[in-house]
Amino acid sequence: MFEVKILENSKYLWVDLNGKLMTEENGGEMFKLICDNLSENRSIVILNLLNLEYINSSGFNNILKILTKSRNLGGDSILCNLNSVIEKLLITTKLNTIFKVQNQIENLEDFMNKN
Repeated sequence: MFEVKILENSKYLWVDLNGKLMTEENGGEMFKLICDNLSENRSIVILNLLNLEYINSSGFNNILKILTKSRNLGGDSILCNLNSVIEKLLITTKLNTIFKVQNQIENLEDFMNKN
């Protein structure tokens, strides 16, 4: 099972990803939900991967689309709280050179205080 929860702020979208992101259907729904909440005034997406158990190439593809959309609006996408499996996948695919990664971020308020 895969679940997406979004917390909106004037400038940021905090997105909790839970479960396994493995199907194009799940990824497409996630992409649409996030993009529906993006705007030029709210263009920074923080993807909290703390409870994401697994992600495959389809899931990474949709996360790359979110990154592109947020950057086109003048913002960015940040991955936080990666587990070791997902971190290794990022390094293996060299996606770690594209995404900003921050760990030990508990919530949106914590992220805003550290940035």
